[in-house]
Amino acid sequence: MLFRLLRLILILTLVVSAPPSFDAVAQGLGQAPAGLVADQQKILQSLTTKTDNFEKQIQQDAEDDGSLVDIRLQLEELSHQSLNSALAFRTRLGEINSRLEQLGAAPAAGQPPEPDIVSGERQALVSEKAEINSVIAVAQTLSIRISGLIDKIGNMRSELFRNLLTKRYVLSDALSPQVFSDARDEFGNFYKAVSSWLSFAFKFKFQAILAATFVALGLALVLLVGGRRLFGRVFEADPTNEDPSYLSRLSVAFWSTLLPSLA
Repeated sequence: MLFRLLRLILILTLVVSAPPSFDAVAQGLGQAPAGLVADQQKILQSLTTKTDNFEKQIQQDAEDDGSLVDIRLQLEELSHQSLNSALAFRTRLGEINSRLEQLGAAPAAGQPPEPDIVSGERQALVSEKAEINSVIAVAQTLSIRISGLIDKIGNMRSELFRNLLTKRYVLSDALSPQVFSDARDEFGNFYKAVSSWLSFAFKFKFQAILAATFVALGLALVLLVGGRRLFGRVFEADPTNEDPSYLSRLSVAFWSTLLPSLA
């Protein structure tokens, strides 16, 4: 009696813990991930609304290159998001295709009908696949539209650049009599300022200017003669050496350029 009771308990335990039946598995595979489809539809709707707004903004800021650059960057981000929305169904589509291959094709006319659970699951999978494909088509269409707007912005910026290079300016104001009159007055003021300074310098500072000039010339002569005597070997080539080394020629070229510049 005790052994029978234990065997009954064991059988009930196995039944309760047994894996789900084929019907339950089929129903689970045939259920559409409504949440994923709905989420991606909302995302695509939001992206479409943003794209519409950017398209209007492109027309409004057609002459503003900086604004067009900013819009293009944001459109590129929207294009990336739309492609990600389409890629979100990759895993689910793989599962659907794999399950459809397992179920096989529907029986042809004249063949025995298949169980209702199998035909129902196939129909659910086909419907789900069609729904997913429609969402992917919307994402691809949106991506193509965004790419067209990006190309349009590129053409508009090129046109703005060409217009800037070929822009014509009105020169009538720049060549008006008033401009020549003002230029003559400014030149007269400059001439008066320079002549007044020279007149003052020669009348009251002539000796100081003369002394400073002679001192500067004397120092320059001393530096020229003394520098050549002290550093002549450095920056003057040796005429007796018919085949100087590369380092020697490089040294002469360097010092012959540096020392006169410092002086």
